[in-house]
Amino acid sequence: MLTCMDETASDDYLHQRYGKSQKARRPWLIPALIVLVVGGGWLIWSANHYSKPEVSTDLISFSVANPKEVSLRYFINVRTASRSHQCILTASDYQANIVGQITDTIPAGGHNYTRRIVIPTRTAAVSATIEHCS
Repeated sequence: MLTCMDETASDDYLHQRYGKSQKARRPWLIPALIVLVVGGGWLIWSANHYSKPEVSTDLISFSVANPKEVSLRYFINVRTASRSHQCILTASDYQANIVGQITDTIPAGGHNYTRRIVIPTRTAAVSATIEHCS
């Protein structure tokens, strides 16, 4: 025959029979919080640090004035204004061969520059690009 037991008697019975704990234990909580704080802090730092590169460039325009030169206009933004920076600019022909290359040195002292550079070429060029700035 089934009898109705009160709640405390039921908890005592379950604890005696199955080893049911009176309070919930969460041994994973403290390591999870540590990982959350350290990992979250690192994610915030890395997103902030790597979203602002040391040197960023944008190609504004280029024009082929004659078969022996290409005029290139570009914008450069530098984070560290206390040192000079260099950009490698190239001109290519219709088969993507490099037909002209020049290194443009940006002087120290500012953060934003708009530069207009003429790249001498050995044959007719159809394109100009910014290869690398450092």
